Amino acid sequence: MLFRSFALTLVLLFFVSKDPLNAVRSFMLGPFSSPRRFFNIIELMIPLTFTALGMCLMLQVGEFNLLGEGIFGLAGAFTAYFACRLLPASIPPVVFPTLLILFGAVLGALMAAIPALLRIKWNANIVVVTIMLNYVLVFFATYMLRYWMRDTKVTYLGSYKFAENAKLTTLIRGTKLHTGVWIAAAAVLVVWWFLFRTTKGYEIRLTGHNQSFAKYVGINVVGSMLAAQMLGGALAGMGGAVEILGRYDRFLWMEQTGYGFDGMMIAVIAKKNPALVPLAAFFMAYLKTGANISGATTDVPLEFIKVIQSIIIILVAATMFMDSLHRRAVIKASTEETGVA
Repeated sequence: MLFRSFALTLVLLFFVSKDPLNAVRSFMLGPFSSPRRFFNIIELMIPLTFTALGMCLMLQVGEFNLLGEGIFGLAGAFTAYFACRLLPASIPPVVFPTLLILFGAVLGALMAAIPALLRIKWNANIVVVTIMLNYVLVFFATYMLRYWMRDTKVTYLGSYKFAENAKLTTLIRGTKLHTGVWIAAAAVLVVWWFLFRTTKGYEIRLTGHNQSFAKYVGINVVGSMLAAQMLGGALAGMGGAVEILGRYDRFLWMEQTGYGFDGMMIAVIAKKNPALVPLAAFFMAYLKTGANISGATTDVPLEFIKVIQSIIIILVAATMFMDSLHRRAVIKASTEETGVA
């Protein structure tokens, strides 16, 4: 899927640019043309990794909980509120961001539990519920910015500045690469270990693979589904907190960031395997960075980024559809062969 997306992107560049060779060169090589641009890829990987890991957990139980987008924004807003308005700046530098990130995780878990419980108790369509709830969370985050923490001394809509003790440390001067990259790397290892090396992780994977069999062998299917959704929401909440504390000095988000939906695409590309998430996140960040550079330095329109995302979404949907057809065919053939429904 990665190579197909990349190939289609290059083909489209020949149709949207009057100087396609320059556009292709800018798109392909631009992200590596300077250290700053390369580190832009790594910076963008951080939030994508968190939301993708969250989606990996949610997809393991076969549920498309798309609330990661709203959780990411709401966690960023609450983190900003605590950092600039509520908690004292005297908290030690390491302890302050740790508390805020943990709060983002708890908030994300609680938010993700809402559609999960609606699905479990009333069989609500989790995709519809989460898409609608995303807007509620995003608009509430905007409300918080306007009425709880708006800094009236600046000419734009932004919060008060965060306490310096609350921010994550920048690793390389001249870039926005911060210590959140180590947190994201640790999250990849922990999620992989949890899914593939613990009993609960096995129960979650078995629940997503075959709920009937999971119930038959005594697994608490409801508990596994709820745990996967809440842990996935916690990761999205952590991502929002890490992003706002690492790359910003005040809260400015007025709309959806797109990281939650990108995380869904990355999780599918990575085949729900946390170990493959960094590679897929790097690819996605590379595409976005290359498209931004092409839009700024060539005649390629800035909307080309959305075209790339649309291509990936189509390929993801097609892959999922074909996998579903294959799975149904296998089940049907097995049923006909054994005579057991």
